[in-house]
Amino acid sequence: MNERVVAYQLGIFVTQWALMILGFGILTRIVAPLRLVALNLPFGSYFDASVKALVALALSAIWLFVWDRQVRFYFYRRRT
Repeated sequence: MNERVVAYQLGIFVTQWALMILGFGILTRIVAPLRLVALNLPFGSYFDASVKALVALALSAIWLFVWDRQVRFYFYRRRT
């Protein structure tokens, strides 16, 4: 492997971990304490939880996209 590939892999690895740590921080510090939907509405607590779950799902999708790029680059690169 050449140095460029190793640097690229290291960059993606660091980006993945940074996104995971940032995502957990966002979820625990910002999203979880918020009341996004009024709890006095019918099923308000369920809607509130579902909005928070959608935020977590979006963060997971971003992480998965970065992982997919890494796998595609590693396994489908041209051999020269």
